[in-house]
Amino acid sequence: MQIITISPRGFGANTYAITEDNKTAIVIDPAQPRVESELIKRGLTVTHVLLTHCHFDHVGGVSALQQSGARVLCSAAEKKLIGTEADLFAMFGAPREHYSVDETFADNEEKTLNGIKVQMLLTPGHTAGGACYLITAQDGSKHLFTGDTLFNGSIGRTDFPTASVAQMYLSLNRLKKLEDMPVYPGHNDPTTIEYERKTNPFLAD
Repeated sequence: MQIITISPRGFGANTYAITEDNKTAIVIDPAQPRVESELIKRGLTVTHVLLTHCHFDHVGGVSALQQSGARVLCSAAEKKLIGTEADLFAMFGAPREHYSVDETFADNEEKTLNGIKVQMLLTPGHTAGGACYLITAQDGSKHLFTGDTLFNGSIGRTDFPTASVAQMYLSLNRLKKLEDMPVYPGHNDPTTIEYERKTNPFLAD
């Protein structure tokens, strides 16, 4: 399995593209419209878009990918927030592009997309329906994509609409109980569960 990181130009989130066959890809949080062209350059067709949450800096490229045929998925709880003040488009004065959710995940639900196992872990706190995605490759390796729940050495903000400090700490407690694996956050550098357990003050007992 190959994981491609597309870093934002200017303000935006990390975008991750995941492929097993080097032909089709799952994209997590396409932050900017250029994500589509970056993946076309690599010969990849995006079949599915997974959203950790609906904040404007994570979804700027969703519309273009959906128009090209990709299906958009997120947690059932987050779907309700799309198009509301909770997506922060209005707060930050960002231009809104329309997209819709084709399919939702329930907590712990697993789907197989392009031969890749995807399990959604509901991790509210940054938003009410925020999620992490536990990806299992065909070789059995596991990888966690945490959006704005868990960062390298930090966590996502809890002062936006629908955010909750109490829920965030419950979600972090859930994540720190996972086995060690690579962590790919919405912002900043990758890390691991074990490193965050040992060093992240927000995961301290």
